[in-house]
Amino acid sequence: MSPQWDVIVVGVGAMGSAAIWQLQRRGLRVLGIERFSRGHARGSSHGGSRIFRFAYFEHSDYVPLLRRADSHWIELEQTSEQRLLHRCGVLYGGKVGSEVIAGVKHSAKTHGIAIESIAREAIESRFPAFSNCAEPIGEFLFEPNAGFVRPERAICAMIAQSERLGAVVRENTIVSGWRENGDCVEVDAGGVTECAKNLVLCPGAWTADLARSLDVPLVNSRQVIGWITPDQLRHSDAGSMPAFFIERESGAPMYGIPMVADQGSPTGIKIGFHGAGDPCHPNSVDRVVRGDELRSMEVAFARVAPGVAGAVTNSAVCMYTNTPDEHFIIDRMPGTDRVSIACGFCGHGFKFAPVIGEILADLVVHGETSLPIHFLRRNRFVGA
Repeated sequence: MSPQWDVIVVGVGAMGSAAIWQLQRRGLRVLGIERFSRGHARGSSHGGSRIFRFAYFEHSDYVPLLRRADSHWIELEQTSEQRLLHRCGVLYGGKVGSEVIAGVKHSAKTHGIAIESIAREAIESRFPAFSNCAEPIGEFLFEPNAGFVRPERAICAMIAQSERLGAVVRENTIVSGWRENGDCVEVDAGGVTECAKNLVLCPGAWTADLARSLDVPLVNSRQVIGWITPDQLRHSDAGSMPAFFIERESGAPMYGIPMVADQGSPTGIKIGFHGAGDPCHPNSVDRVVRGDELRSMEVAFARVAPGVAGAVTNSAVCMYTNTPDEHFIIDRMPGTDRVSIACGFCGHGFKFAPVIGEILADLVVHGETSLPIHFLRRNRFVGA
């Protein structure tokens, strides 16, 4: 077969839609293939909001990528003429010297990011939602330029911009396999074989099924999220309540995102536990949230933010896909120069989507990227 496309992108969620956007704007012939519909709720890029922050406690080397992503988010807002990024700030809480608190301070100092230390006794007047927090917080840090992104709207905006430039996106089409054949990568999708010069794999929780030669183990986990309807709406919106990431004395950290006027459904304060989930397969994950899971979120949230406590009135299930060190993989697939992959985004990757797309476009067009992804290459595991 002769290549019909310059690039096929498999998986049109956060990273795939960004890759199509960045590839198509370079004038390539791009086909995106998505097993569900655009902006769907079956993977890892739904739920109405994703936290965006710069003072990255996970690894300070992420910060240059975050700044590049931020410029792309601003551009996407302008070209799509819709609001995608809300800068309500992010509040971090933990014991003095904890992984989160120390990591935020290190990234902020290394990269000149504005953060503010707030004494526990001052939190009530500053952010009443967290007054009388029952967790043993030794220090609160506030990052004012952070906030959250609208995931479904962002994905649909990137796809729309790509289609406007000529990209083709096929929805509700399952990819069953792919292979290299001469100067072509053949992709079997929906009973048809497509041929491209290059392939980009962004299948999220389905990576293990579609990237079998990847030499890094990945684990999918089931993640429950909920929306709290506070007993009193005062102090619960983004005008007075920031997004937050709070370490707890017992159990996984809790994160949350305040209410905003343009929220849509579901309404309420979005909450979840970061990383506390059971292994799963994306085709058989239990999407029913149990009563004990709802109660666990309500109890934990009432300890973290007593000023806006209430009941979980909506809930959903999403998935994390984790590498062994919980950092991303952005690289070539083993043994090929035609197939690139982005995976392992571990529940903290969405904010990076547009710069991940740029990196993948660089790999396709130039075979390399000037953006700093040395710490995200697969050879950190395999020594290749």
